[in-house]
Amino acid sequence: MKIYQIMWLAIATAIALITILDFSFQVKLEVDLRPLKDIQDIFIEAEIVAAKIYSNRTVKVLNNGLYIPRAKPGEKIELYFESVGFLKKTKSIKFRVEPDLEDRNQDGYPDFLVLSEKDAQRFRNWFIWIGISTFKNDSPLWNKDEMDCAGLVRYCAREALRIHDSYWFMKSKYTGPIFEDVEKYNYPNIPVLGRRMFRVRKGSFNDSSEFSTFAVARILYENSMRFVTKNIGSAKSGDIMVFFHPEDFEFPYHLMIYVGDLGISEDEGWVLYHTGPIGEGSGELRFVRYSELEKLDPSWMPDSKNKYFLGFYRFKFLP
Repeated sequence: MKIYQIMWLAIATAIALITILDFSFQVKLEVDLRPLKDIQDIFIEAEIVAAKIYSNRTVKVLNNGLYIPRAKPGEKIELYFESVGFLKKTKSIKFRVEPDLEDRNQDGYPDFLVLSEKDAQRFRNWFIWIGISTFKNDSPLWNKDEMDCAGLVRYCAREALRIHDSYWFMKSKYTGPIFEDVEKYNYPNIPVLGRRMFRVRKGSFNDSSEFSTFAVARILYENSMRFVTKNIGSAKSGDIMVFFHPEDFEFPYHLMIYVGDLGISEDEGWVLYHTGPIGEGSGELRFVRYSELEKLDPSWMPDSKNKYFLGFYRFKFLP
């Protein structure tokens, strides 16, 4: 009998402890975060008692709150708390890390969209090699209705900002080298803008209505890019060469992607572009040496002495 009494006492004690734990379950969070301009660690004051925590991203529980490493502007964070007792109690909290919408240099792009140097290099790598891969092997992801000079730039920019997983490789038929993805944000889920990553109005940023999924060559370079130089020595791979031929009434503006030397040539390197319509045809992609442009037609030579060459331009979301 004593053995049974001891067993029942142990069980009763365990139930009492469980009940105590259930009643001690407590979760209080003070989510009061300032808008973020860049990826950074954040801390949230919290009181968490007798609870397990689950989240859609890495979270560390400290004595006085939660530590969330490398939070991104616009990121959605989900927290789920569960009591450790027998009678489960739960609480879920969802919030968004608001992006800093200030446009301090008034170029039309909010500051949070500007990539770090590391992310910018990742973008450039994908941008030029997606173009080269498309030249070698047509990609099903490039809409046939967008196959012109500006369409090539838009396509490469969108795809460069994507997450490049196995599904993307299968769909794109990409055959180039593999790089790390841009970390700060990814197309088509760009904070505030979504798929509308190309600016179509001049002036400082007001809201997302000033952006679109589509922009012709002139609108693209005037609003989504900034002038960098007319000197190739100051240009970077992935910059855009802009030309203006006023006598061509139908297509006066033309864009080319400056690829660079790729480490395989001693001169300035390579240029990738789509010709746009030629006669009755739809035109073609061309991948040529920088020095060959003058041989093809001097008016296409990216030189400061060429009156048709407006210069090298760079996307405003690149530093």
